[in-house]
Amino acid sequence: MPAITRTWIAFAAVGTGLIHVALVIGSPLALGIPLAILGVTEFAWGIVAFTRDKLPFARAAMVTAVSPLIAWGLLVTAAITLQTPTLAAVLDVVPWGIAAIFQLFVAGMLSLHARREREGKRTSAATPGAARYLVALMLGALAVSALTTPALAATEAGIYAQPHGEHDDSFTPQRDAPTSETGEDLFTVPLHEGH
Repeated sequence: MPAITRTWIAFAAVGTGLIHVALVIGSPLALGIPLAILGVTEFAWGIVAFTRDKLPFARAAMVTAVSPLIAWGLLVTAAITLQTPTLAAVLDVVPWGIAAIFQLFVAGMLSLHARREREGKRTSAATPGAARYLVALMLGALAVSALTTPALAATEAGIYAQPHGEHDDSFTPQRDAPTSETGEDLFTVPLHEGH
């Protein structure tokens, strides 16, 4: 598999893993635990894929990329059929849809590569020039970050994240006088609205 394609697959896996881990917050426990395991697995596989000449566990990665798509479809169908708004609220289209785009890319590229190997076609494994590889690396990183950022912002964690530059002195804990009984310092933490 060409180094550039392998790198783009790794970027997509890392982006999918980040989205799935972010979806854990606000999910019911029965959905959060599998999402956490899946997200960490995808993220770790993507990092390992960056370091290898051949993608590790390619067949298992194909199944792992497609399985959440099927599960998402079944959960959406269940939420609509059973009319459960709490489940439907967790299945927001933006993060799940962007993760699906990444998963389809990974599964598609891996299946294309597997098909070429079955047919006996050798894919070009020649090392690209440094400039071409760096440009491809930058384009892959930009594409994944451009898609991952709005997906993360649409998760529960992103919705309640404090925007940059909005923390001011009103959130600094104030030291109270020590109590006479224990002698410990007490702090009054101000309310942090939106959390």
